[in-house]
Amino acid sequence: MAFTKWEAFLENHIEGFFNKKFGSALEPIEVEKKLEKEIAKSKKKDKKGSGEWLLPNDYTISMNEEDCHHLSSQRFLDELHVLVEKQAILLDCFMDGRLSVAIRKDPTLSLGLCRVTAGFSDMVQRVALAVKEQHTIVLQQPSFRPPLNLPTEYRIASLTVLKGADIDSYLEFGEKKIFLGRRERSDFILTDPNASRVHASIRYERHRHFLQDEHSTNGTLLNDMPVHEACLRQGDKIQIGNSVLRYEVI
Repeated sequence: MAFTKWEAFLENHIEGFFNKKFGSALEPIEVEKKLEKEIAKSKKKDKKGSGEWLLPNDYTISMNEEDCHHLSSQRFLDELHVLVEKQAILLDCFMDGRLSVAIRKDPTLSLGLCRVTAGFSDMVQRVALAVKEQHTIVLQQPSFRPPLNLPTEYRIASLTVLKGADIDSYLEFGEKKIFLGRRERSDFILTDPNASRVHASIRYERHRHFLQDEHSTNGTLLNDMPVHEACLRQGDKIQIGNSVLRYEVI
Protein backbone atom coordinates (compact mmCIF):
# COMPACT_ATOMS: atom_id res chain seq x y z
CA MET A 1 0.00 0.00 0.00
CA ALA A 2 2.84 2.40 0.93
CA PHE A 3 4.58 1.60 -2.36
CA THR A 4 1.39 2.35 -4.30
CA LYS A 5 1.05 5.72 -2.56
CA TRP A 6 4.71 6.50 -3.28
CA GLU A 7 4.20 5.60 -6.95
CA ALA A 8 1.18 7.91 -7.14
CA PHE A 9 3.15 10.71 -5.47
CA LEU A 10 6.03 10.37 -7.94
CA GLU A 11 3.69 10.13 -10.93
CA ASN A 12 1.77 13.29 -9.97
CA HIS A 13 4.88 15.33 -9.21
CA ILE A 14 6.90 14.20 -12.21
CA GLU A 15 3.91 14.86 -14.47
CA GLY A 16 3.45 18.28 -12.88
CA PHE A 17 7.15 19.14 -13.29
CA PHE A 18 7.25 18.34 -17.02
CA ASN A 19 3.97 20.10 -17.74
CA LYS A 20 5.12 23.24 -15.93
CA LYS A 21 8.57 23.08 -17.52
CA PHE A 22 7.47 22.56 -21.11
CA GLY A 23 3.96 24.01 -21.01
CA SER A 24 2.29 21.14 -22.87
CA ALA A 25 -1.50 21.26 -23.24
CA LEU A 26 -3.69 18.77 -21.43
CA GLU A 27 -4.62 15.76 -23.56
CA PRO A 28 -7.99 13.93 -23.36
CA ILE A 29 -6.28 10.64 -22.42
CA GLU A 30 -4.67 12.34 -19.40
CA VAL A 31 -8.07 13.56 -18.19
CA GLU A 32 -9.56 10.09 -18.66
CA LYS A 33 -6.77 8.44 -16.65
CA LYS A 34 -7.19 10.94 -13.81
CA LEU A 35 -10.94 10.36 -13.81
CA GLU A 36 -10.53 6.57 -13.73
CA LYS A 37 -8.17 6.82 -10.74
CA GLU A 38 -10.57 9.09 -8.86
CA ILE A 39 -13.49 6.74 -9.54
CA ALA A 40 -11.58 3.72 -8.19
CA LYS A 41 -10.35 5.68 -5.17
CA SER A 42 -13.79 7.09 -4.30
CA LYS A 43 -15.86 3.90 -4.12
CA LYS A 44 -17.22 3.04 -0.69
CA LYS A 45 -19.32 0.41 1.06
CA ASP A 46 -23.02 1.06 1.46
CA LYS A 47 -23.67 2.15 5.06
CA LYS A 48 -27.05 0.39 5.08
CA GLY A 49 -25.33 -2.98 5.31
CA SER A 50 -26.31 -4.27 1.88
CA GLY A 51 -22.72 -5.20 1.09
CA GLU A 52 -22.85 -3.15 -2.11
CA TRP A 53 -20.06 -0.86 -3.24
CA LEU A 54 -21.20 2.64 -4.23
CA LEU A 55 -19.64 5.17 -6.58
CA PRO A 56 -20.06 8.95 -6.38
CA ASN A 57 -22.44 10.41 -8.97
CA ASP A 58 -20.93 13.90 -9.19
CA TYR A 59 -17.52 14.51 -10.82
CA THR A 60 -15.77 17.84 -11.33
CA ILE A 61 -12.66 18.20 -13.50
CA SER A 62 -10.77 21.44 -12.90
CA MET A 63 -8.15 22.71 -15.35
CA ASN A 64 -6.34 25.75 -16.70
CA GLU A 65 -8.45 28.16 -18.79
CA GLU A 66 -6.55 27.38 -22.00
CA ASP A 67 -6.97 23.61 -21.50
CA CYS A 68 -10.59 24.20 -20.61
CA HIS A 69 -11.12 26.07 -23.87
CA HIS A 70 -9.94 23.25 -26.13
CA LEU A 71 -11.44 20.37 -24.10
CA SER A 72 -14.88 21.83 -23.34
CA SER A 73 -16.91 20.11 -26.03
CA GLN A 74 -20.12 18.15 -25.63
CA ARG A 75 -18.54 15.20 -27.43
CA PHE A 76 -15.70 14.95 -24.91
CA LEU A 77 -18.08 15.38 -22.00
CA ASP A 78 -20.21 12.54 -23.38
CA GLU A 79 -17.10 10.36 -23.57
CA LEU A 80 -16.35 11.06 -19.91
CA HIS A 81 -19.95 10.30 -19.00
CA VAL A 82 -19.70 6.89 -20.70
CA LEU A 83 -16.33 6.24 -19.03
CA VAL A 84 -17.91 6.64 -15.58
CA GLU A 85 -20.84 4.39 -16.53
CA LYS A 86 -18.45 1.68 -17.74
CA GLN A 87 -16.29 1.89 -14.64
CA ALA A 88 -19.36 1.33 -12.44
CA ILE A 89 -19.85 -2.04 -14.16
CA LEU A 90 -16.17 -3.01 -14.29
CA LEU A 91 -15.72 -2.22 -10.58
CA ASP A 92 -19.00 -4.00 -9.76
CA CYS A 93 -20.41 -0.90 -8.06
CA PHE A 94 -23.76 0.87 -8.01
CA MET A 95 -24.47 4.57 -8.38
CA ASP A 96 -27.52 6.37 -7.02
CA GLY A 97 -28.95 9.53 -8.54
CA ARG A 98 -28.27 11.19 -11.83
CA LEU A 99 -24.67 11.19 -13.05
CA SER A 100 -23.06 14.59 -13.49
CA VAL A 101 -19.67 15.29 -15.09
CA ALA A 102 -18.53 18.92 -15.17
CA ILE A 103 -15.47 20.76 -16.47
CA ARG A 104 -14.47 23.96 -14.67
CA LYS A 105 -11.80 26.61 -15.04
CA ASP A 106 -9.27 26.92 -12.25
CA PRO A 107 -6.74 29.76 -12.64
CA THR A 108 -4.48 28.22 -9.99
CA LEU A 109 -3.70 25.20 -12.20
CA SER A 110 -0.87 25.34 -14.73
CA LEU A 111 -1.27 24.42 -18.39
CA GLY A 112 -1.39 20.63 -18.79
CA LEU A 113 -2.58 19.90 -15.25
CA CYS A 114 -6.02 18.93 -14.01
CA ARG A 115 -7.68 17.95 -10.76
CA VAL A 116 -10.62 15.57 -10.41
CA THR A 117 -12.94 15.61 -7.42
CA ALA A 118 -15.86 13.27 -6.76
CA GLY A 119 -18.85 13.49 -4.48
CA PHE A 120 -22.24 12.03 -3.67
CA SER A 121 -24.97 14.55 -4.39
CA ASP A 122 -28.56 15.03 -5.49
CA MET A 123 -30.00 17.55 -7.96
CA VAL A 124 -30.94 20.03 -5.22
CA GLN A 125 -27.32 20.22 -4.08
CA ARG A 126 -26.11 20.63 -7.66
CA VAL A 127 -28.45 23.53 -8.37
CA ALA A 128 -27.32 25.27 -5.18
CA LEU A 129 -23.68 24.77 -6.11
CA ALA A 130 -24.27 26.04 -9.65
CA VAL A 131 -25.87 29.23 -8.34
CA LYS A 132 -23.04 29.76 -5.86
CA GLU A 133 -20.26 29.14 -8.40
CA GLN A 134 -21.73 30.25 -11.72
CA HIS A 135 -18.46 31.79 -12.86
CA THR A 136 -16.60 28.47 -12.60
CA ILE A 137 -18.95 26.19 -14.52
CA VAL A 138 -18.01 25.66 -18.14
CA LEU A 139 -20.04 22.66 -19.19
CA GLN A 140 -22.20 20.23 -17.29
CA GLN A 141 -24.04 17.13 -18.48
CA PRO A 142 -27.57 17.89 -17.17
CA SER A 143 -27.60 21.34 -18.80
CA PHE A 144 -27.23 19.95 -22.33
CA ARG A 145 -30.47 19.46 -24.27
CA PRO A 146 -30.01 17.54 -27.54
CA PRO A 147 -32.52 18.09 -30.38
CA LEU A 148 -35.68 16.05 -29.95
CA ASN A 149 -34.96 14.08 -33.13
CA LEU A 150 -31.38 13.30 -32.04
CA PRO A 151 -31.51 11.93 -28.48
CA THR A 152 -28.21 11.31 -26.73
CA GLU A 153 -27.71 7.55 -26.56
CA TYR A 154 -24.80 6.10 -24.60
CA ARG A 155 -23.62 2.65 -25.65
CA ILE A 156 -22.04 1.01 -22.65
CA ALA A 157 -22.18 -2.77 -23.02
CA SER A 158 -22.63 -5.52 -25.58
CA LEU A 159 -24.10 -8.99 -26.05
CA THR A 160 -22.38 -11.56 -28.25
CA VAL A 161 -23.81 -14.99 -29.09
CA LEU A 162 -21.12 -17.58 -28.29
CA LYS A 163 -23.18 -20.69 -28.97
CA GLY A 164 -26.39 -21.46 -30.83
CA ALA A 165 -28.14 -20.81 -34.13
CA ASP A 166 -27.19 -17.11 -34.10
CA ILE A 167 -23.49 -17.49 -33.24
CA ASP A 168 -21.47 -14.25 -33.52
CA SER A 169 -24.62 -12.08 -33.50
CA TYR A 170 -23.77 -8.87 -31.65
CA LEU A 171 -25.58 -5.94 -30.08
CA GLU A 172 -24.34 -2.78 -28.36
CA PHE A 173 -26.70 -1.06 -25.94
CA GLY A 174 -26.84 1.44 -23.11
CA GLU A 175 -29.52 2.92 -20.87
CA LYS A 176 -32.54 1.89 -22.95
CA LYS A 177 -34.41 -1.29 -21.93
CA ILE A 178 -33.94 -4.05 -24.50
CA PHE A 179 -35.83 -7.28 -25.18
CA LEU A 180 -34.40 -10.62 -26.30
CA GLY A 181 -36.35 -13.37 -28.06
CA ARG A 182 -37.79 -14.72 -31.32
CA ARG A 183 -40.22 -11.84 -31.82
CA GLU A 184 -39.32 -9.76 -34.90
CA ARG A 185 -39.59 -6.53 -32.92
CA SER A 186 -37.11 -7.70 -30.29
CA ASP A 187 -33.96 -5.62 -29.89
CA PHE A 188 -31.90 -8.82 -30.03
CA ILE A 189 -33.64 -11.35 -32.27
CA LEU A 190 -32.84 -15.02 -31.65
CA THR A 191 -33.86 -17.71 -34.13
CA ASP A 192 -33.31 -20.43 -31.50
CA PRO A 193 -36.54 -22.54 -31.51
CA ASN A 194 -36.20 -23.06 -27.74
CA ALA A 195 -36.32 -19.31 -27.08
CA SER A 196 -39.68 -17.68 -26.34
CA ARG A 197 -40.98 -14.83 -28.49
CA VAL A 198 -40.27 -12.40 -25.64
CA HIS A 199 -37.82 -14.42 -23.58
CA ALA A 200 -35.89 -11.93 -21.45
CA SER A 201 -35.15 -8.25 -21.03
CA ILE A 202 -32.26 -6.11 -19.81
CA ARG A 203 -33.01 -2.80 -18.07
CA TYR A 204 -30.73 -0.06 -16.73
CA GLU A 205 -31.11 0.78 -13.06
CA ARG A 206 -28.75 2.45 -10.56
CA HIS A 207 -26.27 2.66 -13.47
CA ARG A 208 -26.17 -1.13 -13.87
CA HIS A 209 -27.81 -3.61 -16.23
CA PHE A 210 -30.35 -6.07 -14.82
CA LEU A 211 -31.38 -9.25 -16.61
CA GLN A 212 -34.99 -10.38 -16.19
CA ASP A 213 -36.74 -13.49 -17.45
CA GLU A 214 -40.03 -12.47 -19.10
CA HIS A 215 -42.03 -15.57 -18.05
CA SER A 216 -40.35 -17.63 -20.78
CA THR A 217 -41.29 -21.25 -21.43
CA ASN A 218 -37.82 -22.73 -20.83
CA GLY A 219 -36.42 -20.20 -18.39
CA THR A 220 -33.20 -18.17 -18.43
CA LEU A 221 -29.80 -19.21 -17.06
CA LEU A 222 -27.10 -16.88 -15.81
CA ASN A 223 -23.70 -18.55 -15.50
CA ASP A 224 -25.46 -21.96 -15.59
CA MET A 225 -27.90 -21.04 -12.79
CA PRO A 226 -31.65 -20.47 -13.28
CA VAL A 227 -32.54 -16.85 -12.68
CA HIS A 228 -35.64 -14.66 -12.71
CA GLU A 229 -33.82 -11.37 -12.16
CA ALA A 230 -30.16 -10.52 -11.55
CA CYS A 231 -27.60 -7.74 -11.88
CA LEU A 232 -25.19 -8.39 -14.76
CA ARG A 233 -21.43 -8.36 -14.28
CA GLN A 234 -18.54 -8.19 -16.73
CA GLY A 235 -18.19 -11.48 -18.62
CA ASP A 236 -21.48 -13.02 -17.47
CA LYS A 237 -22.94 -15.74 -19.69
CA ILE A 238 -26.68 -15.77 -20.36
CA GLN A 239 -28.36 -18.91 -21.69
CA ILE A 240 -31.63 -18.59 -23.59
CA GLY A 241 -32.83 -21.89 -25.04
CA ASN A 242 -29.73 -23.47 -26.60
CA SER A 243 -28.07 -20.08 -27.15
CA VAL A 244 -25.32 -18.68 -24.90
CA LEU A 245 -24.63 -14.94 -24.89
CA ARG A 246 -21.77 -13.07 -23.25
CA TYR A 247 -22.28 -9.69 -21.57
CA GLU A 248 -19.33 -7.29 -21.72
CA VAL A 249 -18.48 -3.63 -21.33
CA ILE A 250 -17.42 -2.25 -24.72
